Amino acid sequence: MSDQAEKLRQMTLQAKIPKSPIIKQMRRSRVITVTSGKGGVGKTNFTVNLALALAALDQRVLIIDADLGMANVEVILGCSAQYNILNLLEDGLKITDVVAEGPRGIKFMAGGSGIYHLANLSEAHLKHIVMQISLFDNWADFILIDTGAGLSRNVLNFVMAADEVIIITTPEPTAITDAYAMMKAYKGQNGTAPLRLVVNRILDRDEGQMVVNKLMRVSQRFLDLSIDSLGYVYEDRKMVKAVKNQVPVILSSPEAISSRSIESIGQRLLYGENVQPSHGIKGFFHKFLEYIT
Repeated sequence: MSDQAEKLRQMTLQAKIPKSPIIKQMRRSRVITVTSGKGGVGKTNFTVNLALALAALDQRVLIIDADLGMANVEVILGCSAQYNILNLLEDGLKITDVVAEGPRGIKFMAGGSGIYHLANLSEAHLKHIVMQISLFDNWADFILIDTGAGLSRNVLNFVMAADEVIIITTPEPTAITDAYAMMKAYKGQNGTAPLRLVVNRILDRDEGQMVVNKLMRVSQRFLDLSIDSLGYVYEDRKMVKAVKNQVPVILSSPEAISSRSIESIGQRLLYGENVQPSHGIKGFFHKFLEYIT
């Protein structure tokens, strides 16, 4: 197993990516894992709307659905991916064939359990997939990885491999407790990427700030862990209606306070001072393969 792990790491590092003559140096996408300590906090809905907010800021965005159970990204976007990551092994299929295009030009790729089958592939097959996926470093400005809910090993692998992590919570006591549990698990695995907090479904700013203060205080005191706040998303009727209609609120009601909240978070993410150096999607898969092998 150790020999196989070493081979996977070397292939991820050595994969040669064709360069456009215009591009002098490989670009690196910002790879951000969006996660939560529990289900039902609006994580996937937030991820999709954040992608659309970034697209409106002229950013090229790819969403990778890494939920091993439910393909909720497809439902919210209103488009389906015919293929997943393993279909790249089929004759004639390229990375552009396994992504679906959504509103505002954002792209979406189904990963799911197929990602975990990478460790069982031959060297030639794995090298082919890594080379194809790495092409997105020349296209995407942001790659958002939407994980499943909870604290399973599968979820933590996606969290640990990312350059940046967004944790979604709500003001509900159980959601706050589970968000802290995610931070504790991350600290226990010696995670080093910056953690950023988004409080979803708040009724007013004081409620959102109360959650932020509480999580910042306990994480600093008991975990010696600093977290940044990206902001809050208000719960309003238009957001509720958009979720029921399976349409992103930013598209159905751009004037809604929930839409403006997510747009502000997108601007803060893009223009904020604490932007970290990125290892790109190639670097992400290098780290991810270390964790699953």
